[in-house]
Order: sequence, then structure tokens, then C-alpha cells
Amino acid sequence: MLRRIAVAIVLASSALAYADVTNLECTQSGPSEYKLSYTMTGNTHQVEVLASTKPEPSSAMESLTKTGDSEVTVHAGKPGERMYFFLKTDTGEQREVSIRHLPLQGTPNFRDLGGYETTDGRFVRWGLIYRSGVLSNLTPSDFNYLGQLGVRVVCDFRTAQENATAPEIWIPDSHVVQVSLPIGDGTGKGAVSSMQQMLATNPTPAQLRQWLTDIYGGFAFTNAPEYAKVFVQLKEDHLPLLYHCAAGKDRTGVFSALLLLTLGVPEETVLADYALTNKYLLNSMSAEDSKKMLASNPGLAHLTPEQRSVLMAADPEYLKSTLRQIDKKYGTFDNYRRNALGVSDHDVEILRSRLLQR
Repeated sequence: MLRRIAVAIVLASSALAYADVTNLECTQSGPSEYKLSYTMTGNTHQVEVLASTKPEPSSAMESLTKTGDSEVTVHAGKPGERMYFFLKTDTGEQREVSIRHLPLQGTPNFRDLGGYETTDGRFVRWGLIYRSGVLSNLTPSDFNYLGQLGVRVVCDFRTAQENATAPEIWIPDSHVVQVSLPIGDGTGKGAVSSMQQMLATNPTPAQLRQWLTDIYGGFAFTNAPEYAKVFVQLKEDHLPLLYHCAAGKDRTGVFSALLLLTLGVPEETVLADYALTNKYLLNSMSAEDSKKMLASNPGLAHLTPEQRSVLMAADPEYLKSTLRQIDKKYGTFDNYRRNALGVSDHDVEILRSRLLQR
């Protein structure tokens, strides 16, 4: 009898272990229309899709549909609302997903870092950490959308020169704390002046790649104290938090990698997140946006298409080179995290308990 009970428990545990929904993706296809895709594995044959304007599950979630399909289009919320979706399997397990790319008019590369899986099977919480490009062109519609996020801290990696040219703006009369953490090119030069000097030499594409590789290393080493201050904000639970630079690619991309690796996200996923800038910024840039970019950076207008492509692309090789430089100098990423960023092993446990979920 006891043996039969033990076998039943093992079988039940095994069934739960293989009842899962993986590879969740969510894209917004209309003002209140969303396309969800996912993979059902093991004993999962059906999911119930629920929706909420809050990133935490609650009894107020609206049930939208039950389906055995691995792709579904749903309608939820009002136009301009940020929505979160919860997929509940027929075995009771629940997974969460939302849009990664937020539909803002004034900054095209605004993203949520939620949903990424860690090496120990946890997931980065949605609605707590955001990355972006410059915030100088936000519209009233953007203010309304951003007001739902509850952002408490905005960390700006741009220099004083950049902010003077394109002053940062945020939701009027909000109580957000704006933290200036200026990051240059790692050699003491401002990022803008350094780029202008480089472009004046009419560099070859290979020289531009090497320059980008060099400044990425500078971000990680010379500017570690600035990045460390963002970790302090996170450790002090000043969430939700947003950090940004000009394009949301280089300085922002390096910090995103440092944070995700600290949380236990695999390097492959980190590099894929970095490359999303190509999708959300470069590939979707309109002709008018391109003109604005060239007008604000006169040096770019004189570049060949090949030079401009190298400079603007989010090539994972730039970031991968930086991670290998960290390994070479510190032995491991964890040594770099402890010694350069001042994030102890105990700090890591605090951050993971706060920013991750099962």
C-alpha cells in the first residue's frame, strides 16, 4: 500500500514537472489586440489566458479564453493601457508574459527586461526594470502610458554635454528621482566628443569596429563606479527603475548585460537582448527619424553606408568582446561583479529574490 502511494506521488510529481508552457512571446498587433505564442510541453494540452493591468496575479484578472492552440490573438484592456497576460495550464501551473517593446511615440527603443529565464529556472519579473534611449522627445500620449508603469527612478548615462543638447524630460509633476550617471568612452572623453574625433579621421569600417570594441571595454572598467550606483538603487528597492543613454544601445546595452548576468540569465540570452536594438530601433526607423538622427549628429551625414551601418548596429560581438575582456582581467564575471561593481554574493541573493520569480 505504502509502495503504491509512493509511486503515485512520484508519478504526480513527474507530471507536474513536465507540465509547462515555454517560449512565451507577446506582441501588440492593435490598440487593444495582442498576439500570444508559446509552446505547451509534457502534460499541458490547454491554457487559460487571463489579463490584468498589473504585473502581479490577482483575483481581479480577466479570463479571456481557453485554448489548446499554441498561438492566440486576444483583445484586452483599453487603447493606451499596459497589459500583462497570465497563462494557466490545465495542471494549474501559471506563467506570465507581456510586450517587451513598449509603444511610445517619442523614444523607439523602450523595453521591459521581464520574462528572461535564468539558469536555475526562474524568470525576471515583468514591470520592474526598463531600458531605453533618449527621453527628450516624449509626447503627452507617452506621459499617459508611462504614468501606468510607476517608475520611481530614472538613471541617465548621458554626459552633461548630451543633456544640454537634448534635455531629458519626464512626466510633468511626477515624483520620479532622476539620477545623472554620466558615462564617457572610458578614456576620459565624453561619448559625443570622442565619436566626433573618431569620425573626423574618416575611419574604415574595421577601424570603427575596433573603436566600438575599445569603448565597450571602457564602459565596463573605467565606468564601473557609475554602473555600481544603479545596483545600489536596485538593492535599496527603488523599483520600478529605468536606465537609458542616447540610443539605448551601447552604455545601456552594457549595463543590461551586467544586470542580467548578475541575475543568472545565460550569456546567450543576454546577447540576444542586446541585439533587439536592431529590431526596435534601426530596422523600424522611419525616413523622418533618420533625418532627425543625422541632423542631431552632423558627423554621421558624411559617412558611407558601410561606416554608418557599423556604427549604428547592435552587433553582439561588441558586447561579447567586453565579456571576454572581463574574464581575462578578473578571471570570472563573479569576480568582476564583486570587485568592480561592489555587488556581494549576499547582494545577489537580495536582487534575485526581488527581481526574479518562479
